[in-house]
Amino acid sequence: MAQTAGKLSLSEKISYGFGDLASNFVWGMTTSYLLYFYTNVYGLAATAIGTLFLITRILDAVIDPVIGVMIDKTNSRFGKARPFILFLTIPFAIFSVLTFITPDWSEGGKLIYAYLTYLILGILYSGVNLPYGALMPMMTKDPEEKNQLSSFRIMGMAMGAIAVSALTNPLVKWIGGGNDRLGFPVTMGIFTIIAIVMFYVVFLKCKERFTESAEKTKEFNTLTSAKHMFGNQPWVMIALNSLFMFLRIGVVFGVLVYFVQYVLGQPEMIPLYLTLANVANFAGGALAPVILRRLGKRNGSIVALTGAVLLYGVLFFLESSPPFLYLAIFFIANIGIGINSPANFSMLADTVDYHEWKFGHRSEGMLYSAYSFATKFGIAVGGSVVAYALGFAGYKPDAVTSQATDMIRILFYLGPIFLTILQIGCLVLYKLDKEHKQIVQDLDLRASSI
Repeated sequence: MAQTAGKLSLSEKISYGFGDLASNFVWGMTTSYLLYFYTNVYGLAATAIGTLFLITRILDAVIDPVIGVMIDKTNSRFGKARPFILFLTIPFAIFSVLTFITPDWSEGGKLIYAYLTYLILGILYSGVNLPYGALMPMMTKDPEEKNQLSSFRIMGMAMGAIAVSALTNPLVKWIGGGNDRLGFPVTMGIFTIIAIVMFYVVFLKCKERFTESAEKTKEFNTLTSAKHMFGNQPWVMIALNSLFMFLRIGVVFGVLVYFVQYVLGQPEMIPLYLTLANVANFAGGALAPVILRRLGKRNGSIVALTGAVLLYGVLFFLESSPPFLYLAIFFIANIGIGINSPANFSMLADTVDYHEWKFGHRSEGMLYSAYSFATKFGIAVGGSVVAYALGFAGYKPDAVTSQATDMIRILFYLGPIFLTILQIGCLVLYKLDKEHKQIVQDLDLRASSI
């Protein structure tokens, strides 16, 4: 195990944040706009899209453990995680554009094309983003450094999402000149060029310092590692917390465009709401190191998420209030949610140290791939719930009924409140915060005695 003591440089931390900045130029646009694109531009039925999202994400998520095993078994001159970023970034960029192309085929042909492109895009996203996530515990064991890396990651994620939210609609309209079938793929093409550059910055600047030796890599056993994974109780709690977090993201971002347009009756405000949701995430990421240092990752997250639940409840009573007040409460609620995101990534990295301490193997790839399965399943089900619910309520873009707007309202309020309460429950059962420092000391003592 190669070990390098000391703090990470600021440039390496910023470079690490570029990874999620790059991801969100692509995945942020997909998460925020693909449902709308499929229904209103490509002309697919909402219920068909719900099934598409669910099936493709589940199939895609099944691939994640395979990628995780590949990471754990990799021992190249570029390291364990970095080779995947190097070789899969370009294919990921290509399929992100293909997903937003609209061949003029039959209804069945369109659906097959959507299934293929969206499934392959998701697999390639895993192939790049999974190693990127697994890179953090390879870079440092210091909990404060992990907090800072997580904050840079969340700020990068938020900046990418902010850029996508603010720029997508104007670019689509400007490039397409009213032809969204042209505007969407060209806009995605612009975003992917930016993403490629940033992923290669991650590859060049972020170093793997804590990786298992070639001998231990050869000893890796997939079945044993999977069994150990479910014996890692802190990891189970963080994986469940992540499942509920991404379920909430899938529901909120899936329904937000419809909510602002049809419930608030402010379609011109859609870019602002999407942008502010991500600005709030950025603000939460920036505040997180201070709050988490003071309260701890677990307790800080519980406090922040509890505040978010209360504020979402307040929003229900403010629909007829001045738009500025509603927007301000929405923004503050999402800051609370944003504080939990870097804490979640940092706690996930801590579970890798716990895994090594308890079982003798780090298994970053397996742990991060199963975590990725939980997040993808969450986004898939969240997005599908929105699509199915809209279909059940009889949503049609050209004739929105009161039944449809009631369903949109239920999804927007009750969805995030219920799922955030489940997150809080998982965090209450997470006990690693107080034990982690001693675990790292034990691991260092073991390493020095070899």
